[in-house]
Amino acid sequence: MELAIVLVLIGLLVGTMLLGNGLLVQSRIKFVANEFEQLKVAVITYQDRYAALPGDDARAASRWVGRSKDGTGDGRISGSYQAVPPGGDPVVALTVDATAGESLNFWWQLRLAGLIVAPPPVVTPVAQPMNAYSGVVGVEWAALGFPRLTVCAANLPGEVAIGVESQLDDGNPRRGLVRAAKQTVDNEAIASADATITTFTTGDADMYILCRRLD
Repeated sequence: MELAIVLVLIGLLVGTMLLGNGLLVQSRIKFVANEFEQLKVAVITYQDRYAALPGDDARAASRWVGRSKDGTGDGRISGSYQAVPPGGDPVVALTVDATAGESLNFWWQLRLAGLIVAPPPVVTPVAQPMNAYSGVVGVEWAALGFPRLTVCAANLPGEVAIGVESQLDDGNPRRGLVRAAKQTVDNEAIASADATITTFTTGDADMYILCRRLD
């Protein structure tokens, strides 16, 4: 009888742990999916308000005097999603040109416009957000075969990548509004990640970059 009670208690404990883990995964799937959608709304709002793409806005420095840096105004975003933010005052430290800087300037201009939450004071305003897996959430032009701007989230486990892809798109990592690449290192550059995958796997070491087009 005592052994039966112990086995029942162990079963309940294991079931509770599995249920809790499943709820956590579902919560993170919803968070990543919502973050993608909210950022799309923020970009559209910025474009409607200022007739420019955030990060590329060539009139930002005159709008926010002493607090912003202009983009090139060429209608594109330069730089990679996982570009390293500079230390110090970004008005001085951030280099913005046709090859780099605008993927960081993107976050700064959205924050100055009040369209996304600013980071804590100890974090530079040009820093990308981080997800629950210490993955960078950043923007990059024409990532994973898309023709325009994308937002990409890195370090996503297989079950989270599957959930987000299925919630926002058709479940296929190679087509549609959301596409994926498999990583071998944390916050990997898209150019070196495996963008040929046709299915997701959910092993302990499997992690993915998901990109969603923003136009």
